[in-house]
Amino acid sequence: MTVVLQEPTPQADDRVGERPGSRPGNLWRRGRRWLRGLPMLAFITVVVAVPLGYLVVNTFNLSAPGQPARFGLANWTDGVSDPAFLEAMRTTLQLGLTRIPIALAIATLLAWFIARTDMPGGRVLEVLFWIAFFIPGISVTLGWILLADPLTGVLNEAVRSIPGVSLERGPLNIFSFWGINLAHLTTTVPVMTILLIPVFRRMDATLEEAAGTAGAGRYRTALLITLPLMAPAIFSTGLLGLAYSLNAFEIELILGPQAGLQVFSTQIYNWLQATPPRYGISAALGVMFIPMLVLLVLLQRYFVRRRSFTTVGAKGFSDTVVRLGRVGRWVAFGITTCYLTLTVLLPVAAVAVGSFMRRFGFFQIEPPYTTDNWSALLNDRRFLSSFTDSLQLGLAAAAAGVLLYFLAAYYVIRSRLPGRSYVDSMAWVPAGVPGLLLGFGLLWLFLATPLRSVMYGALAGLALAVVVNHMSVGTQQMKSALLQISPDHEAAARIAGASPARAHLFITAPLLSQTILAVGLLTFDSAMRNVSTVALLSSSDFQPLSILLLGYSTQGSLERGAALGTVMCAITITVGLIGIRLARGRRG
Repeated sequence: MTVVLQEPTPQADDRVGERPGSRPGNLWRRGRRWLRGLPMLAFITVVVAVPLGYLVVNTFNLSAPGQPARFGLANWTDGVSDPAFLEAMRTTLQLGLTRIPIALAIATLLAWFIARTDMPGGRVLEVLFWIAFFIPGISVTLGWILLADPLTGVLNEAVRSIPGVSLERGPLNIFSFWGINLAHLTTTVPVMTILLIPVFRRMDATLEEAAGTAGAGRYRTALLITLPLMAPAIFSTGLLGLAYSLNAFEIELILGPQAGLQVFSTQIYNWLQATPPRYGISAALGVMFIPMLVLLVLLQRYFVRRRSFTTVGAKGFSDTVVRLGRVGRWVAFGITTCYLTLTVLLPVAAVAVGSFMRRFGFFQIEPPYTTDNWSALLNDRRFLSSFTDSLQLGLAAAAAGVLLYFLAAYYVIRSRLPGRSYVDSMAWVPAGVPGLLLGFGLLWLFLATPLRSVMYGALAGLALAVVVNHMSVGTQQMKSALLQISPDHEAAARIAGASPARAHLFITAPLLSQTILAVGLLTFDSAMRNVSTVALLSSSDFQPLSILLLGYSTQGSLERGAALGTVMCAITITVGLIGIRLARGRRG
């Protein structure tokens, strides 16, 4: 699946060809267009702008949600003077700025191997990166705990068993600054690799062939030709990765306490779970990061849209791959395979093994393995209830998301209604807003309004949060598909007498059927894996599997958590791969 980033196609103005004296009619037509576009403009404002605006305004509100408002600057002054506030900001930036350059360097090398060289098994390895993308972050974290716990970790015990090594603990420690970064590399590198592979594939090999003709070797060509040409795409991928890195939540929530580290998302979560909850200072901390994250997303869009490094010429195109030689191609295969094995397959295998352990991480207990964890999980009423809740959430989010994403994409690409740029911009905003902050904004909106009785801790509220959180990706997929379909199909249906709704139902929808299924499945997959967006909106009455897994992982039930993590890996990988297969089938 490749999400094509497109700007709205300029539309012809309805006034072309009108007589100069038709101004009253022109104003009437403008008014009608505004009225027709008002429902979409109002809806996109309510679901995106209102929760975030509500959050910003309430940074100055000294009262709890639902109480009479009292405005002042105390939330900001208390926040700036609170050491935890400043420490969370510093740690968030340190973690993000440390791991993104490392992840970007690894992803660039791996994407080059897969897309630009004759490395064997490239297509299979690319699928494995997609599998890594769909693995829930909590499942990976549990696997790393089993492998790199400083006392009982499998890798540490293997190192300490080497003759001459005299260590009581370590040398690896997953509960540390570098341990958190290591866990994140498992999820960050696959995303960046997936984004870079299509860009490398679209590069014209003629440029590299010219360098080879001039006497440059394959690696010198890659360093001096390929890398500079790919610089805008690599830089924009790094910006997007940094934006998502600053959104991190569940890995830090599990590993951070023992490492003595809090990032801004976990600090906000802890403040909101305190008694009494510290709503105001939490909102102030969150709002301080929103401009930074939105700026990163806007910069990423700018480099995607404005980059001037042409890699596909008009006079011809060559997709010849770089030949690494008999030894070099297998070295590339070994490097890629080792990365996937050590950072993805090994943690996933570890969490599967951990689900059968009598005590998580303690292999010396006799017997070390048992099926009791699975029996306890399958007989746990919370699991059965959460499984049902997750299915309902996934189906509701998929259905509502497909409809909203299609309407937003159609409004931007095909309509002549006003406010197209506004809708397009609002669809991008969730990409720059951490899921926890989006959930916090919706939480405050629900608690302070009559929506509390129907949205908080209910299917409707969680589905809305997931749909808005996934809006940037879903809308871009729909836009990409619409741009590939000529509007002449709809025009022919209208000429034949079909209404707009009938034309969409019987013409546009069938042409977009694979995209609709792919977007729906990927939205369902996002709903199953999402933790940060729904963490504050869940309740005992409605708790999806991701939140139940978070509870197991933070409350010491790691054995049962490993079993549930294995189940979620199987579900999300299966659904995600089906979605990718459908998306690729549309392009093929």
